Amino acid sequence: MRSIVIAFSFLFLSTSAFAQVRDLFAEFEEETKAAEVVSSSSVYDSAASSSSVAIASEARQSSSSSTPRGDSNAVQPSSSSAYDGAVSSSSVAIASEAQQSSSSVIEIASSSSISRRDILGPTKVSKVYSIDEMKGKYKSPRKALFFSLVVPGSGQLYVGGSTFNYIRGAAYLAIEGALWGSWYYYSVYKYDKQVKKYKKFAKNHYSAYTYESKMHDLYNGLDDSDEEAEFVERYLSNRETYCKSIYGEASTNGCYVEGKELTNDKNHVNHVNGSFDLYNAGSYYSSIAGSTYVLGWDDVEDEAAVSALNLSNDDAETVSLGTSSNWKIYRSLRSKANDYADLQAWFFGGLILNHIVSALDAAWSAHSHNKVLYEEELSWYDRLHFEGGFIPMNSQSVLNVYFNF
Repeated sequence: MRSIVIAFSFLFLSTSAFAQVRDLFAEFEEETKAAEVVSSSSVYDSAASSSSVAIASEARQSSSSSTPRGDSNAVQPSSSSAYDGAVSSSSVAIASEAQQSSSSVIEIASSSSISRRDILGPTKVSKVYSIDEMKGKYKSPRKALFFSLVVPGSGQLYVGGSTFNYIRGAAYLAIEGALWGSWYYYSVYKYDKQVKKYKKFAKNHYSAYTYESKMHDLYNGLDDSDEEAEFVERYLSNRETYCKSIYGEASTNGCYVEGKELTNDKNHVNHVNGSFDLYNAGSYYSSIAGSTYVLGWDDVEDEAAVSALNLSNDDAETVSLGTSSNWKIYRSLRSKANDYADLQAWFFGGLILNHIVSALDAAWSAHSHNKVLYEEELSWYDRLHFEGGFIPMNSQSVLNVYFNF
């Protein structure tokens, strides 16, 4: 109950104080208007009276100077009438001038009067822009993300608004173009050129017919089936793939029959004698790069004999069938071509990363752009706020100070 009484008392005192201030302003405005009216009327009267006196004196001088000395009695009536007419006309003119002067004085007095703005001080009016008014400047983060996800840099160009956004957009586009250009140059143009180079080298220095003939010579020199099985395991493990690269079907012309390698392949040997078509050129050129095909190169040296192969010992190491410089050159040419092919993985990885980073950056740019449209940079003292109050129950005053970051 006590708190309710105190609250009503506080409300009554606040209302009374506000009413006193309002009445004070109203009385001040009425006094100002009254002062303006009195000032204008006094100025009008003084101007009219002073002007009338001055004209009257001028009219008397004029009448006296126009009357002849010898005939003063005859002219007096006319001069008197002239004097009255001049005074009346002059009074009318001066009255009109006084009215104009008084109106200008009233205007000056009203323009220079003290207004409520002078008492209360200037009021700052802020205009709050709606979303509809800002729609032309608003940029969708989702749209910016989609644009840059498809074409890196296009999202930044869509957002615009600052030179930094345009520079980043151009940078992402330049990176995209550089990666695609590099991929085409190394993984397509240089790779194809290198492939043609090692294929031409193989055609000039490798003979499938020579390889088949020498392998048959070694196979026919074996003593028993155990050595034949060990020979097939060590030196013909890739035979099926090799035959498929030539025919597509490994058993064609007896090239490969499991368990009967190099036994019934006379048609195959005749087929590879000279030029022949390849079913899978890539697989064929990959196969002849193996060490077991070294006997097909035209500069092979140190060819191994059957006795040197040590096929009777299952645990013995595989002996090289020969050495060839052209075989080493061919392998280096293929290795360089493979390096060009492997670069495309890096290029595509860079392209994917460029798309993702550009898309995220575009969405962030749009968000930052929109944030600037609706926020105003505040100084440190604008962020400082005070809150105070009085607690009647405890008779204490409270002051809170906080800062908005």
